Amino acid sequence: MKHILTAAAIISVAILAITTTTAYAKEVEGIANKTIKIDKNPGIKVLLMNSTTTITLTPQTTRIVYDKNDKQLDKFPLGSPITLTLKNGKFTKDDGKAFDADMLKLVAADPEGKTTDNPDGIIAIKQVPFGVGWWWESAEDRIYRGNLELYPNDKNKIDVVLTLPLEEYLRGVVPSEIGGNSPVAALGAQAVAARSAAVLALTTKIYAGSHHHITSDVDSQAFSGLTKCTDASDTAVKETAGVILSFEGRPVSAYYASNCGGYTEDIRNVWDNRANDKAYWDAARFDGEPANNPKIDLTTDAGVKQWFDNPPDAYCKPANAKVDWAKSNWRWERQTTIDEITKLVAKHKDIGTIKEIKATKRGPSGRMIQCQFIGEKGTFEIGPELKIRSVWEPPLKSSVFTAETTATLTDKDKAGKPGFILRGAGWGHGVGMCQTGAVSMARLGKTYKQILNHYFPNCTLEKLY
Repeated sequence: MKHILTAAAIISVAILAITTTTAYAKEVEGIANKTIKIDKNPGIKVLLMNSTTTITLTPQTTRIVYDKNDKQLDKFPLGSPITLTLKNGKFTKDDGKAFDADMLKLVAADPEGKTTDNPDGIIAIKQVPFGVGWWWESAEDRIYRGNLELYPNDKNKIDVVLTLPLEEYLRGVVPSEIGGNSPVAALGAQAVAARSAAVLALTTKIYAGSHHHITSDVDSQAFSGLTKCTDASDTAVKETAGVILSFEGRPVSAYYASNCGGYTEDIRNVWDNRANDKAYWDAARFDGEPANNPKIDLTTDAGVKQWFDNPPDAYCKPANAKVDWAKSNWRWERQTTIDEITKLVAKHKDIGTIKEIKATKRGPSGRMIQCQFIGEKGTFEIGPELKIRSVWEPPLKSSVFTAETTATLTDKDKAGKPGFILRGAGWGHGVGMCQTGAVSMARLGKTYKQILNHYFPNCTLEKLY
């Protein structure tokens, strides 16, 4: 596989790694019912990298290098690749020059070498890691607009932080999350959702670190700078400028995932530490035209099996969305041998050879809230959604699945072995916007406002500036 995120993988970035600390809930609840106050197009600090001791960059605009006290240390000319290495808390340039500073600021300068507060400068960075710690972990060359700050972190790696205006930041989020060639209304919906999450980050500390407001990877929103921008995605950001989703006077952390499988989910069944986020209460719904709703009870195993056997005409059905990356996400299958699942469950609790896997509780979308493994020496129960998926390695695409025992599996590397055949639907947590469905709704002529009203029925659209 080439080390560049495909459209399907791009969209999966926001699916799994949502921060699960209680700090999130406290920060969000702390601003409930407060009026949102924010400057027009405010600056935002984005953590680009934090897992390497070296960074190779090529300024496309002259960069003046300062320390934290704004003392000029160097000048990096445009077009010349430069490698900086961190050792013992200090930075060294590839020509041997050492900087007696515990942080560096690389500020864009005009042709005369004068710096300004307007971060118009473009800079290329080699092999920026993404998906760190996940099965899709890789790296790619990226291009950014803004000013850079470099800090040693507590793991003796470099925190690379980009400072840029919020709307410029969104140019790098929208195509990274939903694909730059998606229909313009879907891009607009994605822009508003991403802006809402970013404004929440600016007005709270839910994603913040010592030097940044938000990250560029899986624990907040994917951001790749100018690398994946298209005219269509840029237009979507521009035409929705300043618009966010709000609920009870606060910005909404507008969740989205690749494919809901035909039905979205209530937040209370996915993240127990975010159960008080009322914006998503009772918002689970059929992802399609009301007339096409088969009205199947997905809280039962029988209903889920019927859902698989007679797929509804939902927005996110591949035939409606007409995008290749939906085909393997809408409905999927995973085969796992008895020995394999027995070893995986034993990492949590040793209950001997696994005999049965069953749902003890499902949400309205069919997603398992609690899953029970029955072994020869006892039982093990786990939940909610992501914890269930993460029993498998790599994690399952969603927790909408059934598990049927079979004497002989058919996968090439498991053929003839006894195990379980998992039939599943969707990719992701299912809360908020289904990105596949948004693309389909846009193709049907829905506006970005109609798309957002469908997926965030309890929220209102608000123009901040």
